[in-house]
Amino acid sequence: MAVRVEIAEQLKAKLVVGVVEVVDVDVVAANNELRAFCDEVARTAGLQSQLPEWEQQCSEVRQMLRNGKFKASGRSKPAQEYLLRCATTDGALPAINGPVDLLNAVSLSCNLPISLLSIGKCSDNLLIDYGKADEQFIFNSVGHEIDLTDLITVFDRSVDPMRPVGTPIKDSMAGKIEPTDRHLIAIIYTPTSDSAKQRSFAAVERLAEGMKRFCGASQAVVITE
Repeated sequence: MAVRVEIAEQLKAKLVVGVVEVVDVDVVAANNELRAFCDEVARTAGLQSQLPEWEQQCSEVRQMLRNGKFKASGRSKPAQEYLLRCATTDGALPAINGPVDLLNAVSLSCNLPISLLSIGKCSDNLLIDYGKADEQFIFNSVGHEIDLTDLITVFDRSVDPMRPVGTPIKDSMAGKIEPTDRHLIAIIYTPTSDSAKQRSFAAVERLAEGMKRFCGASQAVVITE
């Protein structure tokens, strides 16, 4: 395993990342034990979101994302804020597949956005940088696009020009995991405060353990950038 995730120099003052590489994972429906964990996270999310530190954490993530034309608001809120709305409105997190369900639960519990990408589709050479003016990718099966202008974006460097594949808002269809995928990477977008770093550390440990425990992974390796 030789996955490389590099942060562009201009981002290093405001962003750190937690990275977990996952090998031999089963992309199938979550088992009962994992769904019970997801349900517990959903049940406690409403209470957590009422704590004073929750809004401070959200504010830190939004501030991390603010850059140029990009504003982390409306439909461009960080992914974990969407998950909170699911948990509090629907009473549950979406049931998609084991790795995604685990990722969503960990993202909500640590209040940090996380990308989950197929290494087979995106390569093992990734750069996190700002999206270029008018750059876009498709993020769902009906062809909707997200504008990446000034947005923190994961790029696949195995092609020229680099191809955008993920963001803290939504990930691309080009990197979307499918049942045939066995080799994945999770990227936790983290502000540089000590409290955010502590939550990110807890998140990578929980993801690594959960991918093996719930999703059949033979290895889940925490990578230090």
